[in-house]
Amino acid sequence: MKRASVWMLLGCFFLLSGCAHPSFPPVADSLSVVISLEVKGETVTFLNAKHGDQVARWNINEPFQGGALSADGRTLLLYGRDLDGVYRYDLATGKPLAEWKTGSGIVSAAPSPDGRTWFFGDSKHRAVRVVSRDGKEIARLSVGCSPMTLLVNRAGTRLYVIDFQDERAWIIDADRRRVIRSFAVPKFALGGVVRERQGELWVGGHGSGSRVETNIHVYSLQDGRLLRTIAAPVMPVDFVETDRGVFVLSHGSNTVYQVLPSGKRLDSVSVGANPFAMEAAGGRLYIASYDSDEIIVVDEATLRPLARWKTGDGPLQLLIREGRT
Repeated sequence: MKRASVWMLLGCFFLLSGCAHPSFPPVADSLSVVISLEVKGETVTFLNAKHGDQVARWNINEPFQGGALSADGRTLLLYGRDLDGVYRYDLATGKPLAEWKTGSGIVSAAPSPDGRTWFFGDSKHRAVRVVSRDGKEIARLSVGCSPMTLLVNRAGTRLYVIDFQDERAWIIDADRRRVIRSFAVPKFALGGVVRERQGELWVGGHGSGSRVETNIHVYSLQDGRLLRTIAAPVMPVDFVETDRGVFVLSHGSNTVYQVLPSGKRLDSVSVGANPFAMEAAGGRLYIASYDSDEIIVVDEATLRPLARWKTGDGPLQLLIREGRT
């Protein structure tokens, strides 16, 4: 009887441990890494930001679609439209933290700069959900059915929500947690950059079928007026701004454009195969090439390709985590 009880307890232990999220190899706080989120392989690969050596690869084995880093760079969040919650991991230990039970429908995430709150785009409830750092929902704001792009200004006072399907964008007062105004954007709008000094919001887009997007639409941060368009064929879907201008990734033409603050295109380079994401750090651009399962490293000053680093299957998003001394 006693022996049977022991085996029953062991059986329960293995059953429970099998349902929990596993631990992964740690990523030291001191290390600067490029984080590749690979949706096809359901893996996350950490690469040394200087020379591209693989630091770790995490086999998530769950259908996540995106991720975000906490403001302090210590916690990685993974989310997906079909996941029942947001998965959280401590990078320094590789251990899972308590899952946030958001329910399904999460398609985007962004932290506030001070790290006190998180913003989640929820396609199921057509909302932006504001969540405290301990996972408690503190506000829910109605937006469109596919809030795939969330952009927070540097002060953390404004949140810009760009919907992929509903042809609308929303400006949200992050402190008061209320919608200030909304304005029209093209259908299948995707990606953008907030340019506070110029008072501009640059919005990219994917398009669909024969209606592919070829332009960047520039709107006023104040009132949402369309100020001008900038040609960036085809499908400008990701943006980074540095001291050298705005770099635009157009994934339909496999091209990175360098655009001056005035909107004039200065230079361009062909990169990768079906690239979806781009990040910048240390004078370099990092571009995720989805079809070739690699990151293309480009010199920001010359737009000359420097290296090609292998990733897991289907890198869809990149994150940069700067090391801490």
